[in-house]
Amino acid sequence: MNIKTDRIAGGDAIAALESRREVYPTTGSYPFLIGEARELERLQEAAEYNEQSFEDIVRGSLSVDLAKWISGRRREAGSYGFSPLDIAGTWPGEDIEKGAISLHRKTVSGAVMPKVTLGSASIAEPWQLPAVVGYGGWNDCPMPEVHCAFHRHWQTEFGAEIAGMSGDVIECVVSNPPSDQAAAMELAWQQYWYCTDIVEQGCETISNLAATLINSPYWFFWWD
Repeated sequence: MNIKTDRIAGGDAIAALESRREVYPTTGSYPFLIGEARELERLQEAAEYNEQSFEDIVRGSLSVDLAKWISGRRREAGSYGFSPLDIAGTWPGEDIEKGAISLHRKTVSGAVMPKVTLGSASIAEPWQLPAVVGYGGWNDCPMPEVHCAFHRHWQTEFGAEIAGMSGDVIECVVSNPPSDQAAAMELAWQQYWYCTDIVEQGCETISNLAATLINSPYWFFWWD
């Protein structure tokens, strides 16, 4: 895992992340928030089990057909009796919490941690970050090349860029989020198949997830 890290005050984390993001086009060093020290260890441990090179992951991601991959996930879920109607839900309206970057905060209390880790990687595009880290391939978390494929698509479509990556969380900043219900619902289904836990152990329905995505500058993914 070829990244550099700095330990900084948790209260300075967002400002430091934003300032480094601003100069990334010049430096080529892409910043991302990792969180507490244990999260860096988890990333390192997971990367040890992935023998693919950065180049192989990026190359593999270019051949991932996301529609086909999602169809495969739907077929697999269907074999266990899954029905889209079970989790579609009803539209809750748009007045709903939009989220924020949170890896510098404690999970339960929300308190800012005294010290956190900020990582950086020399990559040409933000979507390549999972390839550097070798992120994924455990439990229900997709393989690294699938992460790259989704985030390349979302970067192009919505201006979404990974801003935080811990042992089981990815957080994104989004410059061009969906602005209407139809687009948000389509995106919510994509995000569900990419990360079912955000619905099944989180917001409970696709409609609830879609409502959080409308005009939201932040996305959140978590794998149990």
